[in-house]
Parts: sequence; structure tokens; C-alpha cells
Amino acid sequence: MRPHILYILSDEHSGMAMSHAGDPNVQTPNMDRMAKEGVSFTNAYANCPICTPSRGTIFSGRHAHSGPVQHFFDVYKATAPSTATILQENGYHTAYFGKWHCGVVQNQLPSTVRENRDAYTPWPHRTPEYHRAGFQDWHGFEVNNAPFDGFYYHQDETEPRWLEKYQTDALTDLAISYLESYDKPDPLFLVLSVEPPHFPLDAPEAFMRFDPGQLETRPNFTDSPRMREQLATYYAMIENLDWNIGRVLEALNHQPEFRNNTMTIYFSDHGDFMGSHGVINRKEYPHQESVRIPTIFHYPGKLPAQPNSNDLFSLVDLLPTTLGLIDAEIPAHLQGLDFSPAVRGDRFKGPEKVLLEMCGNPRWSLDFLDWRAMVTDRWKYAYFETGHELLFDLHADPYEQNNLASTEIKQRNQCRQELLNLLAQTREPYFDVIMEHGVPVKGPVQDVSADSPGGLAPTWKDTIQP
Repeated sequence: MRPHILYILSDEHSGMAMSHAGDPNVQTPNMDRMAKEGVSFTNAYANCPICTPSRGTIFSGRHAHSGPVQHFFDVYKATAPSTATILQENGYHTAYFGKWHCGVVQNQLPSTVRENRDAYTPWPHRTPEYHRAGFQDWHGFEVNNAPFDGFYYHQDETEPRWLEKYQTDALTDLAISYLESYDKPDPLFLVLSVEPPHFPLDAPEAFMRFDPGQLETRPNFTDSPRMREQLATYYAMIENLDWNIGRVLEALNHQPEFRNNTMTIYFSDHGDFMGSHGVINRKEYPHQESVRIPTIFHYPGKLPAQPNSNDLFSLVDLLPTTLGLIDAEIPAHLQGLDFSPAVRGDRFKGPEKVLLEMCGNPRWSLDFLDWRAMVTDRWKYAYFETGHELLFDLHADPYEQNNLASTEIKQRNQCRQELLNLLAQTREPYFDVIMEHGVPVKGPVQDVSADSPGGLAPTWKDTIQP
């Protein structure tokens, strides 16, 4: 029988914020154990660093601009194939626990929510069955953004169920209970999707151990007491998440059905600026803190323990790699690469560049901009819809403090052409036109982070316009 598959998906966990990734503050023994016993991709990227389109990429194996979920608060198209439907075709039973954020339908407000609207978070919508991407067992919600006051919807129940404790703890309880009672003959594909360390920043008191003043910060960190306090809480949320991952691993080991027969993959939908470049609780931009994510494959005894891999992995590769690891046919419509040879320890040549993007952002304020970018082992290049460009030499400037777009003209132009080639290969419907024929716009990027730490996006004063 094929192995059981467990996805543990967090929200807004930057790939730098793990002890085995070199963070000097946070302790993540269970993530470290998974990395030591499996493989951790230390150059893993979220192709689109914002929740909804990133999750569309995860479960479709396609880039946001050409996939079934193209912008923030979009829905997973009812007729689109997904990880769940493809694995069902391969004999799997599928279950989902936690944050979905690909199914906000405005008329799906239960009566209890309408009657007591103030008791719920801003988006308490029930996800109808046709926007759940084919998952069979459902214990999900759209958006809570409430670590201690969360709720979820079970199957087709019309009323929400409250999570009676801290969200990550409660969802882990539900998933473990499900694993303990699982009695189907089919292999299981289960997704445990937790919101923390996504804002609002809050953690159980037992994990609030960090002294903000003693934190070691990154060279691009914008220092202030408030920023340090937020970063301390962010780390506490990650340590709570790591503790819960340990609980899941222990539960798998105690169940004969799952012991030695479960492939666990931990990853996040995007990162967080973590106080770098003047912001925290933000993503949406092409900087490393935002787009770098943890990605760890763990299957002891079946996959070899390896040193951390530097291959350029990205979320569009997750579905084809999952299928490759169970020797299933990989549909031709997937746009990612099958990394299963790398995970198995075989000879493998990874991609030389990865496509990054912000696709279809809502226009809540002028700091939300669409952009397309590419990253290699050394270079990061981004083109914004306004005509602004970024170019960073990641070898010489790993903290992205020196924008070279106005000085390294030859390299900028080479990267621009490589980005255009990537867009053509991935069926980009329009941004290539903006890059080659668009009208430059003055603004609208503005820096208000000094007045409101953790607020709007940073500015790059030396950006150029074509």
C-alpha cells in the first residue's frame, strides 16, 4: 500500500526562523529532528507570498497567474483538479483541518453568525462543498485571525464550532483524534493547516519566554521596542507550532497504522518580514524574509537522511514532488518540477531560477502592488506594475539592503529578459505587456513604517523608472 501523506501547513513562517536554519533565538527541536532525519530545502520559496493565491499554488501545482486561485480572497474553482482529487484517483482518502482561505462566498453566513456578528472575526464564512477542492472530510474555516477565539465548520454543518483553546493546539487535537480513529482501508492524505504565526501576534503564556531586549536581530532589522516585542511573540508562536508538530509525530508513532508508513511534509504558505526593512506582520513583497519558507520532507526508514538541500525548491513543485514520491503519474498540466529524486537522495539537477509574483492584489491601499520577480542562487530581480525595479546580489548582499537596478544595468537587463522568458513559459496573460509596453507611474510606494511600525510596506528610495 502507498504511504499515508500528512501535510502540516503553517501561515507566515519565514524560512529563516528555525534553529536548524541558523536563527539564534528560536528553538525548534521537532522541525530540526524532521530535517535531520529527512531533508530540509533551505532555498525554498513561496511563489506568491500572500495567503489565498499561495494556497492555490500549493493545491493546484500551478502558478497563481495561471491557476485556479489567482488573487486575494479568490475561491478554488469548483471544476479544477487539486491535490485531493488527484490523490483520490490514486486510492487515497482525503481530510482537511484548519485554515483554507480559498472559498470565501459572501452568501455563506450561518444564522448564528448573522445574529451575533460581533462575536466572530471579519470573515466567518462557511466554505461550500464545491469550493473545497475535493477534500472529503472537512474541518475547516476561511479566516479566523484570532488565535484564542477561533472556530471551524465540520462537513456540511451550517453552524460553526468553536475551538475551545489556542488555535494551533485545538486543531492539532482534532487532527490527532482523527488519526487515532481512522479505520478506512485506503491510505490517508491529511492536511493540518494552522494560522499561527500569522497575525494577530499572540501565544500561550507558557511559550512567552523571550526577552525582547535580548533578541539577536538581522542586520536589516529596524530596531524599536515595539518591533522587538512583536518579534518576541512571533518566535513564541513558532515554538508553540514546533511543540504541536512534535505531538503529531508522537501520535503517528503510537499508531500501528501510521508508524513507519507516513510521509510528513512541513511547509508554510509564505514568510514574514520579521521586522526587517521596517515592517512586521507583512509579506506581499519579493524580499527573502517574505518569500523564503520552511520545507521539510520526513519519512524515516524510507527516505534517506540528508544534509540540508540548497536546491531552488518552490511551492509550485510540492504537488508533483508528492506524486513522484508515491510513484504516481504526474499530470501534464502541473507547472512545477518533481523533486522526488532529490528527496530520495538520487542524482538531481534542480532549476536555475524560480518565478515569484504578487498576483491580483486587492486595492485596499496604495501599498498593494502587483509585481513579477525571479530568483537564482545569486540574483533577485523584481519588476513592479509601477515600473519600479529591484535587483539584489544575494551573495554580496544577503539582507537586500543595496538595490542595484540603477547601477548594474547589464545584469538588470539580463534578469529582466529571463523573467520575461519565465512568464512566457508559465502562460502569463498580461504582465509581460506591462513590462514591455506599460506606462510608468509616479509612486505609489511610500514609507510610513517610521510612523506606524508594522504598517505599510517599505520603500526603496533608489528605485528607477524606465
